[in-house]
Amino acid sequence: MQHVAGICWPHEATVGHITVATSQLSGHFPADQGDDALVACVLVAAGKYRNGAARHWCRTHQTYWGVKADLAALAHGGQRRCARHAEKMRYALRPPVIDLAACASVTVSRAPGGAMELASLPAGVQATPSGRCAAVALCSSGDRALFPGTGIVQVNITPPALLAYTQAASGAQALGCVDCARCGHPHLDLGSFAQTPHRRHYCGNCGTDSTHSPAPMVSSPLHALAIRFAGLLTFA
Repeated sequence: MQHVAGICWPHEATVGHITVATSQLSGHFPADQGDDALVACVLVAAGKYRNGAARHWCRTHQTYWGVKADLAALAHGGQRRCARHAEKMRYALRPPVIDLAACASVTVSRAPGGAMELASLPAGVQATPSGRCAAVALCSSGDRALFPGTGIVQVNITPPALLAYTQAASGAQALGCVDCARCGHPHLDLGSFAQTPHRRHYCGNCGTDSTHSPAPMVSSPLHALAIRFAGLLTFA
């Protein structure tokens, strides 16, 4: 098995998960980037269904596991996989990784064709990545953690996440970043969820659907990062 740095994201997911606490994900990635990756399920306990049956959440494909069809598939094939396990995903291998502690300024902006434009200025003599990219990872080796009190080591900026945040910001939507009441992970709204402020938020990390923000908002970890690293980090 070959180990390669990469970022992957679902085509159609409306519940997002771009904050990374897991260092390894397995799958099949045919090229340096594309839209045909097959990525293994990562299932975590997510409470119970209304009938009392155990429920799990797939962090990879952003869907629940545990209904009768899932159990029948497990009994037949011997593999515990969510119903969306065969869905192709977008991906980018060897993406630029930006250490915010080493930069004087970083701008991540939307580019034609669903790509991104990265502009970063180093705080010292060491060069930092810039240019067109399919996705970009942010981390911090300094004393300013990305999200204090969590196990988050990296935030992957994907085209859907950047699009949702910048469109909500340009549309003067109420923006914020709500943390999951169960696992504490910052929540990302995508798709229709990023078009209208709301109070109830579904967690892309653990599948909990009972987190309510104090007021209606479009939630994004990018908003929290933009505030925490104000003057250094810009999304456009």
